[in-house]
Amino acid sequence: MPKKVIQPKVDLQSTIDELQSKLARALADYANLERRFSEQSSAVVKFATSSLLTKLLDVRDHLGLASTQIKDPSLTMILNSLDKILVEEGVTTVKTDGVYDPVSMECQEMGPGTKDQVIQVIRPGYRLHDRILRTARVIVGAGSSRPLVGADPRVRPINTQN
Repeated sequence: MPKKVIQPKVDLQSTIDELQSKLARALADYANLERRFSEQSSAVVKFATSSLLTKLLDVRDHLGLASTQIKDPSLTMILNSLDKILVEEGVTTVKTDGVYDPVSMECQEMGPGTKDQVIQVIRPGYRLHDRILRTARVIVGAGSSRPLVGADPRVRPINTQN
């Protein structure tokens, strides 16, 4: 008879161990799920405005082009105000000086100049925090020694000095 009592204790202990192991895994899975949900929620909040900001960048480009043609202090003030808002929302200009970066730039054309170096910006690119909102359109050097003269004077990146 004592053997029957010992056997259920062993069975119960193995069942307890198994259930404790399952509970520990379930708690770890739940903690991971909470962490993933928190990360995704913060990313949604962080980038919720990206669609609107992308549309505002087109308006900003048009105002920038207009300000190169029309020297009006009111237009400059509006453009500076829009730039300030964009910067406050986390928008920054993609750096286009130096080596061509296919992630943040679109090569529109190859021109005379140092190989794989950006030689002219056609349209500035922008980032929202760590993501590309809009790629920069650039002309990239093809490797010949004769450089392209001058950049497009109409291209004016966001003024971050406000």
